[in-house]
Amino acid sequence: MSESSTTPNSASFRNAALRFEHWGYRHASRKHFSVRGLNLNIEAGQRVLLLGASGIGKSTILEGGAGLLGSDEFAQGEETAEDGTIAVVDAEGGATEGRVLVDGVPVHEARGRVGLVLQDPDAQAVFQRLGDNVAFGPENLNVERDEIWRRVNDALAAVGLEGLQLHRSITHLSGGQMQRLALAGALAMRPGVLLLDEPTANLDPNGVTQVVGAVRDVLDEFHSTMVLVEHRAEPWIDLIDRVVVMGSAENSAENSAENSAENSAENSGDGSDANDGNDKNDGENTERRTVIVADGTPDEVFNDPNLDFAQLGIWVPERYMRDEYRIKPIHVDSEPDYTAREGTGEPVLSTHDLTIGRNGTAVATGINIAFKQGQITAIVGANGAGKSTLSLTLAGLLEPVDGDVEASRSLAEGARGTHPGSWKSTELASRISYVFQNPEHQFAKGSVLEEVMLGPLRTGADERKAREHALGLLERFNLLRYANANPYTLSGGEKRRLTVASALAAAPRVLILDEPTFGQDRSTWMQMVELIQGLRSDGVSIIVVTHDRELVTALGARVVELLPENAALEWDIAHDAAHDGERGVPSCGDGVIPVSQVNTRDERERQSSRSPFLASLNPAYRLIGGFLAALPLLLSLDWLSAGSMLVMEFVILTAIGIMPWRTVKSTWPVFIGAPCSALAVLLYGKSGGNLWWQWGLMHVTDRSAELALATALRILAIGIPAIVSVIGIDATDLADSFSQILHLPDRFVYGGLAGMRLFSVLQDDWTALTASRRSRGLGDDNKIRAFFPQTFALLVLSIRRSTTLATAMEARGFGGTGPRSHARVSEVHIRDKVFLVVCLALPVIALCLAWRFGTFSFFGN
Repeated sequence: MSESSTTPNSASFRNAALRFEHWGYRHASRKHFSVRGLNLNIEAGQRVLLLGASGIGKSTILEGGAGLLGSDEFAQGEETAEDGTIAVVDAEGGATEGRVLVDGVPVHEARGRVGLVLQDPDAQAVFQRLGDNVAFGPENLNVERDEIWRRVNDALAAVGLEGLQLHRSITHLSGGQMQRLALAGALAMRPGVLLLDEPTANLDPNGVTQVVGAVRDVLDEFHSTMVLVEHRAEPWIDLIDRVVVMGSAENSAENSAENSAENSAENSGDGSDANDGNDKNDGENTERRTVIVADGTPDEVFNDPNLDFAQLGIWVPERYMRDEYRIKPIHVDSEPDYTAREGTGEPVLSTHDLTIGRNGTAVATGINIAFKQGQITAIVGANGAGKSTLSLTLAGLLEPVDGDVEASRSLAEGARGTHPGSWKSTELASRISYVFQNPEHQFAKGSVLEEVMLGPLRTGADERKAREHALGLLERFNLLRYANANPYTLSGGEKRRLTVASALAAAPRVLILDEPTFGQDRSTWMQMVELIQGLRSDGVSIIVVTHDRELVTALGARVVELLPENAALEWDIAHDAAHDGERGVPSCGDGVIPVSQVNTRDERERQSSRSPFLASLNPAYRLIGGFLAALPLLLSLDWLSAGSMLVMEFVILTAIGIMPWRTVKSTWPVFIGAPCSALAVLLYGKSGGNLWWQWGLMHVTDRSAELALATALRILAIGIPAIVSVIGIDATDLADSFSQILHLPDRFVYGGLAGMRLFSVLQDDWTALTASRRSRGLGDDNKIRAFFPQTFALLVLSIRRSTTLATAMEARGFGGTGPRSHARVSEVHIRDKVFLVVCLALPVIALCLAWRFGTFSFFGN
């Protein structure tokens, strides 16, 4: 079937108009609408930049534009507001007003016409292999197989991931690489409307250039409509032909744009959410309506003298920059007389021939660097270079591959040695605090106040002092009004400030922050910078992992760049000096740490079995064959059928390339379980024949010994084929086989596969939670006692991630009623059918032998 003949896919390659008519959405369990009364018409082919303070609802607008919020199909009822407006309540409890149209068609009926890239790239990956994630969207649009892989390769090359193998596991990608992968997945769909929610917020400068170029190429070729939400618009400005500035106002129909701008500025000043309404705190009692503060070309909007962009929390692109909006070194009261680059005194933390990496694989060696009191160090570099790996190692949360990290005597005083990795967690919490990029990895208490009190309490303070200190920090971080709120209910910006406050509460001497300004509008960004700068006067050594040049400039930080071999400096000293000379700020180039090439860290394609024969079989047939070889043996509990089956298994496995020692190694659990079960049967099984030994209820007889032998042999005979036939099968290949060969419903098959992928993400979350608890002084608790609160935190994360994953799958066109294609062919050959016959024949032969020689024992009777 040709692509042009598919329906509705042929339509998905034309650009489309997007229209919001009196649209609004209130998230489940929220009192107020995130967006309300929005009227916005975007013509086909327009390239729109959507601006506004964090928390104004930009992400909610994009999700609504993609048809991911509310649906009449699953409506649970209606509710009427005081003004007579009718809202449709969806299955999740959210409420939708108005409608969204794509080319005049309700957006829920235009699946695949709109592509969306969400803020959280990690939660958008469905499959384990890199290439399969990019192919998912075209598959759901029923694109032909050859064309799917052309699109996959083109999309990966466009976003700068062409050096990575298609079979590479996404668990080995950095956060920035995952963000590029998410964009590649949307680009491969060739959508009529492309919605981008901060697609470059966590990318290095080269990555930003590549992603912007990729989007430009797609727009130029397919003339797709684009709606972009991005705080830093400068790299995109040449692509933009329309800028819409969003605001909110009470009784918006009666308010002017001027008042709207004022209300929007008030909203931005409270540090509202970078998640744009999804987690917005319902602290306000007044319902606000969404209004358009400004709408026009970039020249018209950014040159408008009536708009106060600083107050609105909006970053002004460089070409429209006025002096009052330019970022300069920020100074605070009681600032010390030494510079942030130099610090003061002896180093409090240093490395000696340090080698960093994960799972024993080094990414950088011979690192020798020191950190002083009052010094601010920015660790920069390309995505995947190893910045987080280095910072976690410095924090004592990740073991070095080689070399060591050493604390000064003053920092290590009272601790066990001078190596942070060997300290107890309570010792670590009062000396080195780490603020993770994902704030939710750090939450351990049920209220904001308790969260900040945790550090002082764990490091020996009494409850009264801990409370006083915590309240002071909450006031300093503008979080006092949320003292009794659950940390998970805060907005994204508030969560980030809470994690910094919690880290500072233990009065550490070293503070490490991973991307502290990620997703912040200009107002919340300034608050964070002032807070960091203010810590210098307390003599804290601050280490910041960042891509943010303005942050480095504002802090006056020294720079340590992780640079792949033979790569050009991203933070070029001469380049920075030239520009800094124009701006009157100090140069930010300082040092370089060589690391291995990011896109050449190859990994072998994982074979589905050590046996070439098993690896060549269809996954579903392998799974069925394992059951056919194992289940018939349940009919009889006798030593002859089990023993003869076990001998045949080892002979056949050796013949197809799996040696006996390898069989034992790969199936070791059954070799532990078999003798344990046999021992229980030997002592407590049926008695009969001669009595060998007896003590109390335990006895050993001829019959119990025979049953014990039969039990051990049967467990081995059942377990070995079941494990060997299945172990190593790729989950994606198995899902493809279920869909194409067994014709199971795609929603069931790929929904389950996404759950398996989510499980691997949650494993990483568990690791991060464990490191976080150690950083906060909770790592020394009794393991059983610590397990339950950490499990609860993981449960919360799993719910949030599963919701985002379901949204991401819908955004890739999954779940429609039309046909879908498959990027990979799942084929059945003669050898697959022969395999099933052999798998069934073996237990039948074994059972026949038992019947022939009189040992057959039906279910052990």
